[in-house]
Amino acid sequence: MKAASPIIYVNPELEQLHQLVADARSRLAELEVEYTKEKSRVDVVQAALFRHLREHFQKRDRLRLVVDYRQKFLDSLTRGDAEEVKQAEKNYEKAKRQTDRDYEELAAAADKRKQLTGDEEAELSRLWKKLVKLYHPDRFANEPDKLETYHKLTAAINQAKDNGDIEKLREIAEDPQGFILHQGWGNLDFSDLAELAQLRRLHETLQVEIATITQSLEQLRESPDYEFCELSEQKSGVLDELAAERAKQLEIENAELEKQADQLAKEIRKLSGRSADGIV
Repeated sequence: MKAASPIIYVNPELEQLHQLVADARSRLAELEVEYTKEKSRVDVVQAALFRHLREHFQKRDRLRLVVDYRQKFLDSLTRGDAEEVKQAEKNYEKAKRQTDRDYEELAAAADKRKQLTGDEEAELSRLWKKLVKLYHPDRFANEPDKLETYHKLTAAINQAKDNGDIEKLREIAEDPQGFILHQGWGNLDFSDLAELAQLRRLHETLQVEIATITQSLEQLRESPDYEFCELSEQKSGVLDELAAERAKQLEIENAELEKQADQLAKEIRKLSGRSADGIV
């Protein structure tokens, strides 16, 4: 007599949840790819605009610092507070160095902004299919150290996404554990869940992520930067026209700031006999 085959019970709800989670991950990956591609387009145009206008923007911000510093210097002189005068000068020098560093970083970031190639867009799809499998916040809810590591990881992913850093996305997607360990953050378990309660929470979390990225994509497409990106891609010369118009506005603003700085210099000279130019 032939032995009866064992009966294997498959929980239909469990199977359904596995499918729902798989579908949610797939949808989230599609949205992340779409957002990254659209954001990259906008960033490329904005980077080109920055390169056109950097000199004007940097001059404006330096003049703002000078005006602010001279006003504080003048106020300190009026009160006769020598220590406050010294502190104002220190604050100015610190702010000036930071502003210069910020512009160098912005320029470096702008130089890296390039239109994604067809191969890179295809790779994004592959990467995000792996990255969406790392969404497991509820699993670490009762483990503060691991939850902190998880938040650091998702922050790194989001920063790479916003910066269009495909290399960083690739590094995380190909070996998330290696990336985490390299950062010295500890260890996380990203294996598939099996329990109903865990799968339900994961599905809910993925739905939240889908809603969030959908909203971000809508906001991006409704932004003036996106509208300008679309226009500049459709009509040649638009970027140069906008840059020229914005440059004129900045020149007017800078001229007004120079007047304010000169006026403050006269008041400082009148009150102290010192040249403001010599101070800053």
